[in-house]
Amino acid sequence: MRAAKKISAKRAFIVLLCTLAVLSAGFFATDLVRAKRYKLPPVFCFTVIDYGNGSKDHYGLGYKVWEDYDPFDRTTNYYVGFWLIPKFFCL
Repeated sequence: MRAAKKISAKRAFIVLLCTLAVLSAGFFATDLVRAKRYKLPPVFCFTVIDYGNGSKDHYGLGYKVWEDYDPFDRTTNYYVGFWLIPKFFCL
């Protein structure tokens, strides 16, 4: 009989990190499509800042979504970017 192989801590960490990266990419892609194509709020983000005029900042795993509400036109625009990048460099 063969002994069962032990999974090293380094290998478990790499697998966990790859899984987290794949999940984060899926969440980002879903929220990007919802914001840009369908003009809907993000699903996989938390609302962190709620401004008085109706605009909101949503934060996800490594990215953020700005929800800008224009009270004069009554329109909502969505901008997607990363945490440390200003709004004018967004996708």
